[in-house]
Amino acid sequence: MPEATPQDTRLVSIGVPVFNEATYLAMTLDCLLAQDYPNLEIVICDNASTDATPGICARAADRDPRIRVLHAQENLGATANFQRCIDEASGDFFMWAGGHDLWSSNYVSQCVAALDAHPAAVIAVPESNWIDENGQVYGSRASVLDTRDMAPLARLLTLLWANMHPIYGLIRVDRLRACGPLPNYPGADLVLLARLILEGDFVPAPLALWSRRQARAQENFHDRQRRYASSKVKIHGGPFPLLNLVYRLWHAAWSSSLPLSDKLAFTLAFPGALPARYLIARRRVI
Repeated sequence: MPEATPQDTRLVSIGVPVFNEATYLAMTLDCLLAQDYPNLEIVICDNASTDATPGICARAADRDPRIRVLHAQENLGATANFQRCIDEASGDFFMWAGGHDLWSSNYVSQCVAALDAHPAAVIAVPESNWIDENGQVYGSRASVLDTRDMAPLARLLTLLWANMHPIYGLIRVDRLRACGPLPNYPGADLVLLARLILEGDFVPAPLALWSRRQARAQENFHDRQRRYASSKVKIHGGPFPLLNLVYRLWHAAWSSSLPLSDKLAFTLAFPGALPARYLIARRRVI
């Protein structure tokens, strides 16, 4: 375990929501434990896994006291399991970690440094790339969302065309909890990011790298919606998920502290942006 210095004594909570992640979980936990920022707690929320995941979690917790494992007696659904990670976090900063992903050893320290350098920021966003089941990089690196010097309305409009990778960045716990419980519908990660981006900046941590593993079979838009609605994921969007998402984003803007003129400007600019994003997503297979 790396030795702490006066600059890294604040606790960073890493929530690891897992369900049947036995294939890569040991590698993932080794990667998190190798972070050069020593003051970590790793909260694994096991969503009633039926494979070897519980045993992998138990062995990891036995060898490192920074790991705490919580087992659900039955599958709670993905959103509730992600929320449980937040509820159990004790740190000043928080990040979710997928049970099949990898991170550079300086990931946490670089993100903490980025937030320290920008007190108005709510999330530090690393560089990210995709890796396959063998850990090989493919495609191009994702662009990093940097909203410094932007007005709140500009930040919000920029988010509509950004990727969702910031949701796995390092977040100030108090700002995350101020957004309320995680909503449970398709696109809820975009709504959460909208709430956060209205609270403050997203800043880059360009020396940190998150490698996001494509761990499931390729799926199109309709396949993804069916997976969301399954008994293992339990994310239900109703008969009109896009309309629901439009309303939720509109409500996030209108319930914020934006001035009325900005709310009206968002209402005028918004209707064309989300349908265009939706059409792009329908063609995307990942």
